[in-house]
Amino acid sequence: PAVKTETKRIAIGVLAMSVIMEIVFVLVGKFDYTVPLGNLLGGGWAIVNFFIMALAVQKSVKKELPQEAKLVLQNSYTKRLLILVVVLLVGIKVEYFNWIAVIIPLFFPRITIAIVKLPIFQRKEEE
Repeated sequence: PAVKTETKRIAIGVLAMSVIMEIVFVLVGKFDYTVPLGNLLGGGWAIVNFFIMALAVQKSVKKELPQEAKLVLQNSYTKRLLILVVVLLVGIKVEYFNWIAVIIPLFFPRITIAIVKLPIFQRKEEE
C-alpha cells in the first residue's frame, strides 16, 4: 500500500509538471507531435522507475542479512540504469521523440519529492 500511495503521488507530480513543460513548448513555439511522445516516454519511465525502486527498497527491508538487502538494491539499480540508457538512446535517436521532452521528465520525480517535503505541504501533527 505504501508503494502504491507514494507512486501515485509521484505520478501526479510528474503529470502536473509534464503539462507545464508542454505549455512551455507551446509558448516558445517548439511544440509538435514529438513533444507529447517524448513526454510519455520520459515521464512514463520516470514513474515506472520510481515504482520499481520502491518495490526493491520494500523487498530489501525484508531481508535478514544486510548483504542480501544490499544485493537486492544493487541489482535493482543496475537494471533500472540499463533501462534508462535504452530510454535515453531511443528518445534521442528515434525521430518520433523530442529528446528534450524525453530528458526533462526524468527529473520530475525528484522535484516532486523536494516539493512535497516543503513545510507548506506537511501535515501538522495533532498534539
